Amino acid sequence: MERIKIGVVQKPHGVRGEIKIFPTTDFIKERFKKDNVVTMILNGKTSELTIESSRMHKQSVLVKFKEHSSLNDVEFFHNAELYVNRDELHALPEDEFYFVDLVGCKTFVSDKEIGEVIEVMETPAHPILRIKAIDEDRDILVPFVERFIVSVEVEAKQIEIDWMEGL
Repeated sequence: MERIKIGVVQKPHGVRGEIKIFPTTDFIKERFKKDNVVTMILNGKTSELTIESSRMHKQSVLVKFKEHSSLNDVEFFHNAELYVNRDELHALPEDEFYFVDLVGCKTFVSDKEIGEVIEVMETPAHPILRIKAIDEDRDILVPFVERFIVSVEVEAKQIEIDWMEGL
């Protein structure tokens, strides 16, 4: 069963067992909803945890798990990774994609490969693809909007881009 990373623990928050998590998912409210079960991997050990509560705090999510009620329970969770099973992801409307599915896609301009998506960055305006160029030692940033994206084939791991001067 494939797991999808949804966050990385930054540090404990307060004395009641809350932890501060850097989210790595594009559906924060859904992934960190009360009663959701997540998998935590820390130092090679896996455990299933149930979310008791969550709330946004600046660019992070504060989460309390039912299994942990004090600072002593969570103080060593730093850098733990949180996952959900892929089969728990909901279906998206046509022409919408999970960021995790875009990472690793080969990118093409007029049938010529230009690189591979290494990250999808969320910005206030729109997502941006970070592409590792194959023929240069640099990254290319492409807005993930209809103007620049001709087609996306997740199964084939390919994205066709409409190139503009300056990209």
